[in-house]
Amino acid sequence: MARISEERIVHDNLKFDDLVIQYREMIQALQLKFPVTDGSKFATEVNFKNNRSVAKHNWFDYKHGYSEALVSSIIEHNSPNKNSYILDPYCGVGTTNLAAQSLGYKSIGFDINPVAILAASVKCAFYSVEDKTTITKLIDDFKPPRPFMLPIVGKVIISSFSNDDLNALLSIRAFVEEIDANEKVRNFFRLAYLSIIERCSTRSKDGNGLKLNPNKKPVGDIYQFYLDKCKFMFSELSDSNYDTQQNFHSSSLKRFADSTNKYDSKVALAIFSPPYANCFDYCEVYKLELWLGGYVESYKDFALYRDIAMRSHVNSKFDHTFSYLDDKVDLTANLISTMNIWNKNIPDMIRGYFDDTQQLLKSMHRMLEVGGKAYIVVANSGYKGVLVPTDLFIADIATNVGYKVNTIMYARRIRASSQQMHILHNDYERMMRETVIEIEKY
Repeated sequence: MARISEERIVHDNLKFDDLVIQYREMIQALQLKFPVTDGSKFATEVNFKNNRSVAKHNWFDYKHGYSEALVSSIIEHNSPNKNSYILDPYCGVGTTNLAAQSLGYKSIGFDINPVAILAASVKCAFYSVEDKTTITKLIDDFKPPRPFMLPIVGKVIISSFSNDDLNALLSIRAFVEEIDANEKVRNFFRLAYLSIIERCSTRSKDGNGLKLNPNKKPVGDIYQFYLDKCKFMFSELSDSNYDTQQNFHSSSLKRFADSTNKYDSKVALAIFSPPYANCFDYCEVYKLELWLGGYVESYKDFALYRDIAMRSHVNSKFDHTFSYLDDKVDLTANLISTMNIWNKNIPDMIRGYFDDTQQLLKSMHRMLEVGGKAYIVVANSGYKGVLVPTDLFIADIATNVGYKVNTIMYARRIRASSQQMHILHNDYERMMRETVIEIEKY
């Protein structure tokens, strides 16, 4: 949905004037309660791009994540017991899990995106000599079969590929589906297939979606491009083939934790980055892979993932009821609602986001050992000049569910819109930041 105006228009001046005073006082109180420390050592580590040169981490390019160096430094700093687990409740493509595995730790990962869970599982799998022999033979004997037939070819697929390129990709999918080997080997080839889909399209991932890219350079022979990716992945197995146990769950932590106590008090460290409260729809970003990978067969299938996702976007009929409604969050949402926001659901999205955060922190608290820590990478966001201080809100919520806040580390500044008149004036730009929150169960 297009944002109808960058200029701020206040619809209810009396309400705005009353709320803005309370809002400024609330921000000031939270700043005093949770002072922010220097975290510039993490400045280059709170994004995924550094992983593109690291074995296995570079098998699937993930736009939303952080580097393995951040995870490794946190684990090495804390030196948890090797009998304990490392947890990532929003594991994405498994950066935390693979970094933990390389250091000899067991880990747990949750994610609702099946493409991400597949990537994480493949990267953390242990490949036996027999597996490697099978992979080599399948690469050497590769012959594209007839294309896999999609039940429905969505408009987004038609507009993203030429007929020849789409048929080539669907032939590769048919090859993967017909592999007569164990699931681990089949998924190795499936991930190689999923990892080239965007590169073979006419689109590029850009912010909150996919945009047509007229300057994109064609890959040439797609079959050869696929085989080259398979060979590249295989070449990295010999130096990074670990057998430490990794446990992945295609689910949200809250749903899982509500039904089992399997990991209660067994987690020493949690390292993760939840979706940011910025209206980004991660299903939209990965819809080509979801569709051509067979995880959705129609547009309505996307709702299956959107509706169980954290309430960080407005592209679904998300639940407008709240188990936990924080007064400070509600104040911020009410202030935003007095203005010409581009979507009327944004205030409830913000309320839902922190309701979900509270439920996550409660579930995670049960899983952590006493003295166990969580490191949370987050970014603040803003709507019409009203800052949503995600790091301060999370810290405040954490203190109410059994954690102490050790520190909030300022990693880097993020861009703020210069077109908005900022309610917090200079404080707004200073607080538009990406931070690492360290909390501890006591």
